[in-house]
Formats: sequence, C-alpha cells, structure tokens
Amino acid sequence: MTVHIPSVGAAAFVMSVLVAYFVFKASRRTHPGPPGAGDLVGAITAGAAVFAVLYTLLGTSLTTDPTREAGPAEPAPPVSNTTTPTPAPTAN
Repeated sequence: MTVHIPSVGAAAFVMSVLVAYFVFKASRRTHPGPPGAGDLVGAITAGAAVFAVLYTLLGTSLTTDPTREAGPAEPAPPVSNTTTPTPAPTAN
C-alpha cells in the first residue's frame, strides 16, 4: 500500500518538528540550576500549533483530490437537434 503525502503537508510537518525541537531546547536552558529535561508538553503544543497554522494556510488551498473524476470532454448541446422543422403554412 502506497500513501501519498503532499509536499506542502510534508514541509509543514518538518517545520513543526523543527519548531518543537527549538522550543524544547530553549525551555531546557531557561530552567535555573543544573540542565533539566525541558518543557516537553510546551514543545509538542508549539509544534502542533505551527503544523495546524501552516497546513491550514498552505495545505488546503494547494492540494487537490487525485481520485476525482473528470467531467465530460464535450459539453452537451443546450438544444436538442433531433426535431425536424415544420413547413410554414401556405396561404391559398
């Protein structure tokens, strides 16, 4: 089974992971005393928020549904051409 991941979604995911990593590293340095574990919940929340914002702004407008069926090749004529014109009445 092959799963297609749109490039915009993948880029948004990578950016969110990077933001989460840097938030975790920054929170690790701000604790007083010896180096601590950092704020894992804050990092995950920041990464999820970045992903949601990027995918909402970029992902939904650029992705298309590849399984969507195409419309008809030629549009149907607006008037049927199957009727024959009636002859005009002649005056006697």
